[in-house]
Amino acid sequence: MGIVFIGSQEIGYDCLQQIIQMKIDVDAIFTFKPEKHEKWEKSVDIIAQKEQIPLFFSENLTVEKIKEINPKAIMVVGYRKLFSEDILEIPKKGIIGLHASLLPNLRGFAPLNWAIINGEQKTGITMFLMNKQVDNGDIIAQKEIEINDEHTIVDLKNKISQFAVELIKENLFKVLDENPILIKQPENGTYGCKRIPDDGVINWGKNSRDIFNLIRGLEPTYPAFTFLKSKKLYIKKSKLDKSNHKYFGVPGQIAQIFDDGSVNIITGNGLLRILKVNFENEKEIDANIILNSYSMRLS
Repeated sequence: MGIVFIGSQEIGYDCLQQIIQMKIDVDAIFTFKPEKHEKWEKSVDIIAQKEQIPLFFSENLTVEKIKEINPKAIMVVGYRKLFSEDILEIPKKGIIGLHASLLPNLRGFAPLNWAIINGEQKTGITMFLMNKQVDNGDIIAQKEIEINDEHTIVDLKNKISQFAVELIKENLFKVLDENPILIKQPENGTYGCKRIPDDGVINWGKNSRDIFNLIRGLEPTYPAFTFLKSKKLYIKKSKLDKSNHKYFGVPGQIAQIFDDGSVNIITGNGLLRILKVNFENEKEIDANIILNSYSMRLS
């Protein structure tokens, strides 16, 4: 009796690879396809093909199919739906989930994006036993990382993926073969709502840090954006302006143009240094190549 693995994205690939290396029998793999705005560099179907493990998609994830496989446990990484009580009751050792936050904080969607956007000082990943509520089951183990101003969503995802592999390596055998000490979650927690590309529009009237956090907290495939003469302009990289200069003008207006390719934009409480930009379907370039006039205003 082995396990069923349900997962997707790079983190799912890395975790499944670790499980294979631990020589834990994987009886079946379930996954789903990326959404239109997503791009995955690695996917679990590659491992399924290499290891000759039966592969199914989420529409095949039924009570009947799981009963037929009859796994000892189900390992879930990067799956976005709740399980019915009928499925939850099938595996003897339960359904083991990984969630990219320090539960009970940021249950639900896009926890790493929200952690950066909210300006949180730390995040992490939690291994827990899933139940019929959203990310609410008993905690098996957690790993924590401090968030600094240099972190982007790509950086955090890479680190969290490493932590996920470590949690599996350190704890999966314990869950399968022993009775690990579990920590019950409080009922109250915070929740992240699903993000869509249109959520990335920049409001230059907000303070500089909030805009900075939005820019670095969004995926490269659907970055923060603004409008220049009604044309969508993606803001790919920025940094906080450390000077004490004060400029009076309209939020979104260009205040300074620098020889290093960057541009200072007026915000609701100061300035934000914009480093890299691009128009839709064009390559990323230095900001001052496009934002090269003090008469320009972003909206």
